[in-house]
Amino acid sequence: MIEVFRAPLDIDLSAFTKQLWALKISHRVAFEESQILLVAQPQYAANVYQLYQYWLTHGRFSEALVLEIETQQNIQQASPAGFNRSRKVNFSKIPVVITLLLVSLLMSTVVSFGENTQLLRYFTITDFQLFDDRVSYTSLMFNLESWQLWRFISPIFLHFNLSHIVFNSLWLWIVGTVIEQRHGSGALLFIVCTAGILSNIAQYLLSGPIFGGMSGVVYAIIAYAWLWDKLHHNKLRIVSNALMAFMMGWLVLGYTGILSQLGMGNIANTAHLVGLACGLLAVPCLKIWRLQR
Repeated sequence: MIEVFRAPLDIDLSAFTKQLWALKISHRVAFEESQILLVAQPQYAANVYQLYQYWLTHGRFSEALVLEIETQQNIQQASPAGFNRSRKVNFSKIPVVITLLLVSLLMSTVVSFGENTQLLRYFTITDFQLFDDRVSYTSLMFNLESWQLWRFISPIFLHFNLSHIVFNSLWLWIVGTVIEQRHGSGALLFIVCTAGILSNIAQYLLSGPIFGGMSGVVYAIIAYAWLWDKLHHNKLRIVSNALMAFMMGWLVLGYTGILSQLGMGNIANTAHLVGLACGLLAVPCLKIWRLQR
């Protein structure tokens, strides 16, 4: 068995151990000069220590904390190299990821990957008209006044070539499924909506309404998963430092214009940057939300 912590002899751990048994965490308490709590499954050691720290302050585990621990128990723990031994996905627990993938494929196909401008106009962040030498478009305020509220989020589902949608879909599947299974559909939906809406607005203010893609959301979920692992014991273990460095390098290259010169089209750099910021900020925001539940 693995030692998790030592507690003074004058602390009654019976209430704590009772709650551990309720979570089906096998353990025992040994007595020497202090009380030593040991667990049978090494992968639960960090969780038990987290529960102990919470119990010392609050006495009983919160429902949110219990839900978080129970979710973690259903996911295989990391290998020695730091990544999951199994990427087995429970499809019943990833409705948000599945919906995002299907809607992206459907909308991108409907607008013929941007070629059908008449249909594209209904899903860009504002309506627009193309003239010979300019683009005319309505304002964000017009969206509010006319109740065209879907436009604030719909651009994330628009992709303009096959590689664009494949790239974003792969990252959504790899990272998004882990976040949704571990932290819940509500957490992933919050990240997607916040990053999607704010990155769309920022990109519109800089370049107008003709843009699309889920890259801002992809930056958000990658940033969220990376920062979460830096701040918590119960790690997601899906975004490494090397991957984060690559994404940051890609962001910088986008701003230099090199990617456009290489034939990759116009890069929504502002959406990427805002998505990155939203993902980082989502970590403390969701932590506060869980504590208040």
